[in-house]
Amino acid sequence: MTLTIALSIVLALLFAATGAGKLFGAKTSLEARDHFRMSGTLWRTIGALEWAGAAGLIVGLITWEWIAHAATVGLGLLMVGATVTRLRYDSKPSGVVVDLVLLALLIMLLFLDR
Repeated sequence: MTLTIALSIVLALLFAATGAGKLFGAKTSLEARDHFRMSGTLWRTIGALEWAGAAGLIVGLITWEWIAHAATVGLGLLMVGATVTRLRYDSKPSGVVVDLVLLALLIMLLFLDR
């Protein structure tokens, strides 16, 4: 149970931070958006989904477990999309590895005993 709590909090903080960069237009985030040739609306939508997933991970720890499961699946789907996008636009291999590690952590969280 401790691993579930720790992993949920770490992932929630991480996705809240990356979502904030997208929502509030951090310089590096905007450079990434331009590199991936995404519209501003799509980029902000992804940021909002990251925030929603982060909130879902925390709410799922406090109240209903199914919310955490839904958030984990949603964030996992975002990471699949991120990986495909990075591969499509020939991004740095380190970015692909980070995306795949995050996806693996989300899968692990989904199957941990809550």
